[in-house]
Amino acid sequence: MPQDQPSALIVGTDPYAMRACLRNGITPYVVHGPHLADWGYLKLPDGAVGIFAEDPTSIESVLLALRRTGAAEREFRFLQTSDEEALVTVAALARVLDLPTAVAADIAPNFRDKWLQKRAVAAAGLDVGASQVIEDIHHLDPSALADFDKAVLKPIAGAGTRNTSVVRGLSELIDTCAEYRRRGVPQRTFVLEEFTPGEEWMADGVVFDGELRFLSVGTYAEPCLTAVDANRVLQLERFDPTEDADAFALARPVVTEALRALGLRRGVFHMELFRRPDTGGLVFGECAARTGGGLISEAVAFKFGVDLGEAAIRCAEGIEPAIEPAVRPESVSTLFLANRPGVLVGYPSLEQIRALPGVEHVRLDLPYGFRTGDTVQDTTQGVGQVMLSGRTREEVRSRREFLTRWFDERLVVVPAHATYPELRSWQRANWPETASDFRTYAEPERQR
Repeated sequence: MPQDQPSALIVGTDPYAMRACLRNGITPYVVHGPHLADWGYLKLPDGAVGIFAEDPTSIESVLLALRRTGAAEREFRFLQTSDEEALVTVAALARVLDLPTAVAADIAPNFRDKWLQKRAVAAAGLDVGASQVIEDIHHLDPSALADFDKAVLKPIAGAGTRNTSVVRGLSELIDTCAEYRRRGVPQRTFVLEEFTPGEEWMADGVVFDGELRFLSVGTYAEPCLTAVDANRVLQLERFDPTEDADAFALARPVVTEALRALGLRRGVFHMELFRRPDTGGLVFGECAARTGGGLISEAVAFKFGVDLGEAAIRCAEGIEPAIEPAVRPESVSTLFLANRPGVLVGYPSLEQIRALPGVEHVRLDLPYGFRTGDTVQDTTQGVGQVMLSGRTREEVRSRREFLTRWFDERLVVVPAHATYPELRSWQRANWPETASDFRTYAEPERQR
């Protein structure tokens, strides 16, 4: 292990944090779990040191791994994570190891427990939907719940809309809890949140010394849960601080007060908000003390020239990040590339996608042979992700629609649940030269 330069302890394989460390002459010691080898699409960069922990969300697992590798004896400059599920673990670990980190142990639960979070924000006087806790969905007590018409059922400390459902009334809630139990959903404690209609917005930014130092605001083409329920993937757009000044003016005070209520003194954040269709006001949805997914880091860097990974490690160390936004005039959008149910066997190359108008960044995540189920499970599911730019928002949307159609037309998936004759027909349609018919009698040989 390198001994001649500063080092930092990073829990989780955040490529942006690792890159920022290496750019600043800091060796990242990266605590990772089995997924790094199981998935295989992400490699630790040269200069990073991997530390395998069976469960990076367990303080016991991480401490044992540090002891086994000798890393526990190092003098790390700071401890950082962008792993949603490891946030509380890292906050506690920072106390054990006496290391600086962005989110303190007494604050971290506010960014994991959805009910605690909404209670804190509501107490600050912000508009927040009502919520109630279901301690164990395996043993639901309907009499303990207040009446509701339409609500969202989600794990109390979940992420990415996985195992999240819209339920209409008590009967649907009972059925959904029973279905989760039959499916073996690992979470038991859920929160039942009032359903909030309207546009879904996102706010991404940086806080230091309790002050909002940078803010980027955007919107989803359709709300996350709506997209997942309809088996569609996410599409995101960034607002422009000049053209969409009203959106920034509306979001900034809500974001500022929500972060203050949650106690975040320094760090990066990703917040979800809803805009009420009747009043136009913003309703607090939820907030994570990490960078957002879905190429949000790339979009913020492109539009504003701000590196959220750099800000994250600076805040973790307690050093004010140098943020000097340089806003580009282009509109920018990011999207997931949709898959179809079945076995993935072909898609366009990186070079072909990069050659399309407005493509600024592309990554393809799923390998050939990947089997996709009948339904979208969460907001991160897709063949890959693309960032697009354009002179106007209308041009970006047009390019996004074209890319979506273009990619789907070239996506090759062996259809799920197909019969033997259907598979033969599919093969003949896609590779006619490989298909053959088996006849009862062979053609007679040609006479010599």
